[in-house]
Amino acid sequence: MAQRSCVISPDNFCFICGEYIVKSQQRNISDFVKKVYFAYFKLKLGDQDKPRAPHKVCRRCEEDLRLWFKGKKNSFRFGIPVMWHEQQNHTTDCYFCSVDVKGFNTKNKKKISYPNLNSAIRPVPQSSEIPVPLPPSSLADIQSDSEDRTILPPQDESSSDFSVDEGPQPFSQSELNDLVRDLGLSKDAAELLGSRLKNKNLLSLGTSFSWYRHREKEITQFLSKEENGRKRKSSMGLLQRRSAQVLGEH
Repeated sequence: MAQRSCVISPDNFCFICGEYIVKSQQRNISDFVKKVYFAYFKLKLGDQDKPRAPHKVCRRCEEDLRLWFKGKKNSFRFGIPVMWHEQQNHTTDCYFCSVDVKGFNTKNKKKISYPNLNSAIRPVPQSSEIPVPLPPSSLADIQSDSEDRTILPPQDESSSDFSVDEGPQPFSQSELNDLVRDLGLSKDAAELLGSRLKNKNLLSLGTSFSWYRHREKEITQFLSKEENGRKRKSSMGLLQRRSAQVLGEH
C-alpha cells in the first residue's frame, strides 16, 4: 500500500454497508453490533486493529441489526456485507480515495456513487440463494470464533510434541466441487462462492471456479432432494468455520 494517507478517513464510512456517514449518523462499533453482525452474516467483524477498514457503522445498519435481533425485521437489506482488503495503491484501488463526497449531506447522500474494488467488494443483495438466518434468542447464544478460542487451555509451545497448524486450509478442486454439489448451488452462486474464497486465498493453486457456469445441470442432477437437504447443513458449517477463521486473521 502506498505511504500517503487516504483522501477521506475510512472512519467516515460504514464498515457494514460501505456508505458515507455524516457525523450525526456515525456510530461506534459496540459489542452488540459485533455479536449480531456475526449472528447474521456468520462472519467476524474484524480489521478493527488495521487502518485499511472503517471503525464506524452507520445508524441505519446498527438499527437494522437491532430490529432483526428483536424479530421486528425479517432480513437485512443484503446477504453479504462489504468485504474489506488491503489497498494496493491510492490511485486505482483505494475506496476512500475514489468516493467523492463533496457537497453531499443527509438529504442527498443517496446520490453518491460507490466503486467496486478489489480492496472493497460491494455488498451482495439478499436473494433466494443466500439463506436468511433466524435471530438468536439472546446475545448469550451468540459465540464467535474468537470467543470459542478463549476458553481453550494454553498450549506449551516449547514442548517437542507441540504441532498445531493454525493457518487456513484452502479448498482443493475436488473439495470445492463437492461443496458446490452438496449445497446445490446455482451457477451464479457457485461463481460467487469461488470468487469470495479466492479473494481470501482459500483456494489451492490451480483451483478454478469459472467452469461452473457450464456445469450447473451436471452438478445438481445427481442429488435427490433428500440427499441435498441432508448434506447442506454440514457443508455450510464447514464453509462458515473456514470463512470466519480467515476473516479473523486478516
